Amino acid sequence: MKKTLLLLLFPIVYNAQVMTDVSVFNNSNGSVFDVKNTNFKSYEGIDGSPYIDEAFSIIKIKGYNEVLPPVRYNAYEDEMEFKIDNQLNYVQKVPEMNFTFLNSAKKYALKNYTLEGITTNGWLVELVQEDGPFKLYKKERVQIVEYNNNTTNTYLKQKNPYFEKTKDLLILFDGHNYIKFPKNSKEFKLWVDNKGIDSALKSSEDYFRKNKINFSKDSDLVNLVMYMNTL
Repeated sequence: MKKTLLLLLFPIVYNAQVMTDVSVFNNSNGSVFDVKNTNFKSYEGIDGSPYIDEAFSIIKIKGYNEVLPPVRYNAYEDEMEFKIDNQLNYVQKVPEMNFTFLNSAKKYALKNYTLEGITTNGWLVELVQEDGPFKLYKKERVQIVEYNNNTTNTYLKQKNPYFEKTKDLLILFDGHNYIKFPKNSKEFKLWVDNKGIDSALKSSEDYFRKNKINFSKDSDLVNLVMYMNTL
């Protein structure tokens, strides 16, 4: 059955609060894009930005061609935002939702994942999502840095807390579990040795040596994981 993509706007006034519901399409899984206005936190008095990119981007959902609201990613809140009638809205987190940001070609996937014992329902940038057991994701992160009020430095006491982009976290899904991607060749070799179930994976050690894989470059790690999927 051919799926249709619907964009329906229903302004609702309730207790002096304006709410906006948006359904992009419905299928057996329910509403895939269903959003409503919520009470947003105030960032007053905090310098900097919680966004990777403050601009709203045109997005695409694979297989659908209807016009969708532009979206931006709030990395501090781990939420997707969009505006209707100048009102900010969070995109409701529906399992396995995927967006492609057309201005950057980034592909964001909503994943419910457990990493080092902590379960998160959040947005990850897809780096490797091809056929094969291994998937590579990137978690973009922003934190708030506050100055120590006990400091004797008068200048620092007067400074506002600020948003700071922290180092992206590379996450590998091995077909069963999510793990932090090894930070260097030594950690990678240890991880391969601990797998102990797939001797073919050991050839990937030769691959990163021969190709001088830089564990600080996303493109190198993408190539490494794609190679691992061929073993």
